[in-house]
Parts: sequence; structure tokens; C-alpha cells
Amino acid sequence: MTAGSVLETTGLLSDELLLLVHPIDPDRVTLRPAPALIRRVWGNGIAAMTIGSTVFIDPMLLAVRDQRLGRLVVHELVHVRQWHDHGRVGFLVRYLAEYVKGRIRGLGHREAYLGIGLEVDARRVVDRITR
Repeated sequence: MTAGSVLETTGLLSDELLLLVHPIDPDRVTLRPAPALIRRVWGNGIAAMTIGSTVFIDPMLLAVRDQRLGRLVVHELVHVRQWHDHGRVGFLVRYLAEYVKGRIRGLGHREAYLGIGLEVDARRVVDRITR
């Protein structure tokens, strides 16, 4: 299954989205059920994880092609673009460094995660596309 097919099904595929994730082609982004090992590592409230151009999604959510899945796919497409823009090492270093800085400042896990600039960017795009 591809991000493009989910976005079409949920009505979220648009020229605006394609501009915001350029040069990523949603039809070339693979969505896979997240294996149990990956899901064990996730914290509460995490439903997906992007590695390069592959998005691992909670199988229960992946089975239902609704607006929640569409919004999640938009969010993860932004992460695919970020991986592309920053490179594998650059993305991981930036992501982890911002999380650790948040924790050092005394934020809890959830607050530190939500404060990561790459996450803020992805949420902003979702809000823009689904307003």
C-alpha cells in the first residue's frame, strides 16, 4: 500500500500537499504494518514511525482507511520529506538532539517529543491540509 492510495481514498491528496512535501511522490512511499518489536518501543499515543521512505503504521489503524489514517499519512509524508532534506544521519541527529534538550530542560517524554521542531513542522502541515 502507498501513501498516495490512502490520501486518494481519504480525499487528502491535493496540489497544496504535493507542494508541501515536494520532491516526495506519495505513490513511492510505502506504508507497512509496524511489527510488534517496533510497536513495543513506541510510547503512548504513537501510531507510526517513518524510516527513510517507508512508514510503519499500527496495523489496527492501517486496516481502517478513514480521516485519522489520512491525517497520519500526511504527517508521516512530511517526515519522509525531512529525511530527504536532512539525510539519514542529519535527520536522526536533529530529532534526537531536540528530544534530549527538551528532557534536559525538565520536560516529560510527551512534551519533549511534541517540542521537536520536525514534529511541529509535520503537525503544522496536517493542520494546513485538513483545515
